[in-house]
Amino acid sequence: MDKTKRLHIRKSQGFKIIIFTVIILAAVQVWFLYSKYKEIIIKLPEELFTSPQPFPVSELIISSSYISPEDAEAGITEGLQDSVAAESSPENVLETAETTAVETGQAETESEGEFALSEIQKKMVIKLMDLLESNIEYGYKVYPETGYPPENIWISTDVISMVLKDSGYDLMELIYEDMVAHKEDYPMDIKKRKDPIKYIDFRDVFFQEQFFKRNALELDIQFNPDNKDNAIQWQPSDIVYFQFDPDNPYNDMGGFISSRTNDNGVPLVIMISKEFGKISEVDKLLEYKVVGHFRYPNPYEEK
Repeated sequence: MDKTKRLHIRKSQGFKIIIFTVIILAAVQVWFLYSKYKEIIIKLPEELFTSPQPFPVSELIISSSYISPEDAEAGITEGLQDSVAAESSPENVLETAETTAVETGQAETESEGEFALSEIQKKMVIKLMDLLESNIEYGYKVYPETGYPPENIWISTDVISMVLKDSGYDLMELIYEDMVAHKEDYPMDIKKRKDPIKYIDFRDVFFQEQFFKRNALELDIQFNPDNKDNAIQWQPSDIVYFQFDPDNPYNDMGGFISSRTNDNGVPLVIMISKEFGKISEVDKLLEYKVVGHFRYPNPYEEK
C-alpha cells in the first residue's frame, strides 16, 4: 500500500516537472523572439509603374481608340481618329465651352463666318422676339404728348424706334437734334415747312433713313447667298429699309434682320406692314428691294 502511494506521488511530481519545463521553454522562446525581432520594410522598385513610352493622349478619352506615338509621328492616325470622332472630336468637346463663352460675353473675337453679338445687339434681338408675340397691329396715329405710340397701333418705323428706345437710344430726341444741327441733310420742303417737329419727324421713314446714313454703320444692300462673309455683313438687329416706289420715298418700309434664317441661310426680316397686319417674321430679304442697311449704334464709334 505504501509502495503504491509513493509511486503515485512520483508520477504526479513528474507531470508537474514536465508542465513547468514546457512553460519555461515557451517563456524562453518568447523572450528570444522579442529580443531578436527586427522591422522589415519591403520597398517596391521606383520603375515598377513607369511606362517606357509616353501615355497616349487618346486613352484619356472614354471609348477612344489607342494611337501609338509612332503612328502619330508617322502621320497615319487619321483612320484611327475617325473611329472616335462621334464622342471625342474637338468640336464636340469644345461645344459646351463655346456656348458658355457666348452666354457670358467672353466670345469677343471675330473670324471668317463667325461673330459675337454685342450686348446691345443681344438686347435688341430679345426685344424683337418679344414683339413677335405681341398683339400690335398696323396703323398710323399721331401722339403729340408722347411721340412714341402708347397704343398697339404701329407703323414700320415705330418698330425701329421702339426697339432702340428700349435699348437705350431715344430716336425722337436724337433725330430732332440731328435735324436741327444739320438742316442741309434733312430737306424740309418735302414736308412744306421750314422746321422739324420732334414728335412727328422721327417716325418719318425718309428722316429715319437720313439719320442712319449720317450716324450708323452703313452696310451692303445686296445680299449675296454665296458670300462667305454674310454672317458678319448681315447680323441680327441690323436695320433695313425696303423700297416699293422709287418716285415716293414715303412708301419705303423698315425692319430688322432676324436672328433666324430660311432653309437656304437667308436671314428673315422682322417688320410690320399693311400686308402682314402685325409684327411678323418674314422671308422677304431677296424679294423686296433693299435701299438701306445699317447697324446702330455704330460699333466703331462706341465708347
